[in-house]
Amino acid sequence: MSNQYQYGYADVGLCYRCSNPAHLWVHSYIDNCPNYCMNCLVRVLTHFQRSIEGSESVGLSYSLENLPTLNPTILRELQSVPLCKACNEPEVTTEHHTRFVEGLWNDLETAQVHMRCTWKCEDCDKRYLSNDRSDSEHSLAYAETLDGRDKCPTCVEEYITDHGGESNFLTCDNCDQRYLRDDMRIWNGRDTCSYCYDNNVNECDDCGNYYWYGRNHDCEYDDSDESEVIHNHGYRPSFEFFGSGNYHLGFELEVESRNSSRHEGAQFVQDVLGGHAYIKEDGSLDDGFEIVTHPHTLSEYQSNFDWNVLASLKRKGYRSWNTDTCGIHVHVSRTAFDSGGINDRSRRIILRQAHELRFMKLIYDNQRQVERIAGRTDCHYASFLDKGGLVRKVKYGNQENGRYSAVNTENHATLEVRVFKGSLRKERVLSAIEFVTASVEYTRGLSVTGKNRALTWLHFTAYVSTHVETYPNLALIMAESFNNDTPIDGITNDN
Repeated sequence: MSNQYQYGYADVGLCYRCSNPAHLWVHSYIDNCPNYCMNCLVRVLTHFQRSIEGSESVGLSYSLENLPTLNPTILRELQSVPLCKACNEPEVTTEHHTRFVEGLWNDLETAQVHMRCTWKCEDCDKRYLSNDRSDSEHSLAYAETLDGRDKCPTCVEEYITDHGGESNFLTCDNCDQRYLRDDMRIWNGRDTCSYCYDNNVNECDDCGNYYWYGRNHDCEYDDSDESEVIHNHGYRPSFEFFGSGNYHLGFELEVESRNSSRHEGAQFVQDVLGGHAYIKEDGSLDDGFEIVTHPHTLSEYQSNFDWNVLASLKRKGYRSWNTDTCGIHVHVSRTAFDSGGINDRSRRIILRQAHELRFMKLIYDNQRQVERIAGRTDCHYASFLDKGGLVRKVKYGNQENGRYSAVNTENHATLEVRVFKGSLRKERVLSAIEFVTASVEYTRGLSVTGKNRALTWLHFTAYVSTHVETYPNLALIMAESFNNDTPIDGITNDN
């Protein structure tokens, strides 16, 4: 990059790209350059130069000490600005969540931190640091959810003492939270809190046995007298996993028969896909079946899955897009939201839930755009009614429309995104899988705030456009969906 281009200091504020509080900068290489934090500015400059000059690497690096146009007076002023003890960034008073408040360490010593860099005990209302980048000798205090409420270590100790001691509490083997022994249930020999039991244990409509929703249920009852290939809706085989990775995805594709036998269609699909999928009944269909895949990584779907089966079904007279009944549901492993290398159980749960919240906010906050690429608007089977209660949804599983939510959290091992219209077009189905994966990866390192511009559709589409090799089908469907004025339900050629 030529030395004729210069950095310029702008102000303290929220970065245009990541929405984090920071010292903000501009650069003359970019016309009408927005105000970026230095980290984002370097990323943007790198992207600009690669796209314009074709350079593989520009090798930019930065620190307050080596910025080329920073004079000593400005440098001293910047270094004297107080920084948040949790994230090492300055206070931004124009936003409530980036103003400084008094936060506590584990030893109850105080520090000035952003509101967003704290968590609040639901019993005593005191705020504690959620992170530490200050090299302090103090340690962090971690929240523990005890009897359904986030408590600080002091309140946990007092609550346990007031309720007869540690021996009166058990840890739920499902959610890893502690509850009073008298409020626990037993499921298959495992200690289970009442909330997890009531929201996960179901009675099979076919065989009458109880099973944990989302786990394998090898139901021996099958009411199909024409073809054993279509299993009853409660059928849960042992899963086969395809591909290696930290998480896997599966999809359910609903298909209707028109003038063809649904059993012949189901048998055809099973013969082509073999052990990659199985076929089930679905009560929402008029005369069809549901294709359910075993868990695959994204790369396995893109490279080693026989997608010709969809075009063949279409030629045989089966339909999915041009119906009022069919949808695509994409499941993603909850392990996708785990933070590796963290041994503290409470901290691990907090980080996992925070990532799940960012993932859901991206989808719910951009409902109109998501519906555009999904091919259908808000419906009973994929409701957005939870939009105002996502925190409760993540922490406690509360859902306004039960499992018929845009993102269903009732499965133990997966989150289920239900917004997509059914289709027998390969690119449509792959775009749904890529959308869920891109949403997981894009939100992995973001911070959720009340006015987080990083969760806007504009920023998400920029992410997809810079990762088009990873998400080619999503990029294609996004371009098709937003480059014409056809109503969402007006596209008729995507069966």
